[in-house]
Amino acid sequence: MYLKNIMATNDFLKNFEEKTNLLIDQFKEEILTLRTSRPSAAQVENIKVECYNTQSLIKHLASISIVLPNIIIIEPWDVTIVPNILQSLTSSSLGVNPAVEGRQIKLFLPALTKERKEALVKLISSIKEEYRVRLRKTREEIVAVIKKGFELKTISEDEKFRLLEEVQKAVEKTNQTLDAAAETKEKEILES
Repeated sequence: MYLKNIMATNDFLKNFEEKTNLLIDQFKEEILTLRTSRPSAAQVENIKVECYNTQSLIKHLASISIVLPNIIIIEPWDVTIVPNILQSLTSSSLGVNPAVEGRQIKLFLPALTKERKEALVKLISSIKEEYRVRLRKTREEIVAVIKKGFELKTISEDEKFRLLEEVQKAVEKTNQTLDAAAETKEKEILES
């Protein structure tokens, strides 16, 4: 019985770590799409386009290439969906006007103004706070399960405190990772 509980708690911690890692990955992916003066395929690849009676991501409909210093080129595999991609790009939060040249859609990324940079930094902070709230909610759920396990006598008091300590360490590590990712992106925006 005791060995079974130890294995369950290890799986429990592994499950919590997987959730926090997923949270980190989602955060990094979300802030990666924020526009800087430097072009990146990540800025456009996950924009949804309405075509073929469904919504698809641009990366599934076209090739995306970068021409330094500030151009993103999108070349759809089917020329008939150019207007659909154009509409999605125009209505996206990128803040640029796409230009069509033959089969290609070109996005010229202008230099960011000081005000836009400050707005993006604030946006990153608010996104980070959203992810921290999600992390706290996940932690609260896990803590409730640990306390319930103690009440039901499936884990000892020592095990309860050990698990709570492990969960707190994972939360702190996740917060540090979120801070580092946000700081890197903020630096990239401010220096562009």
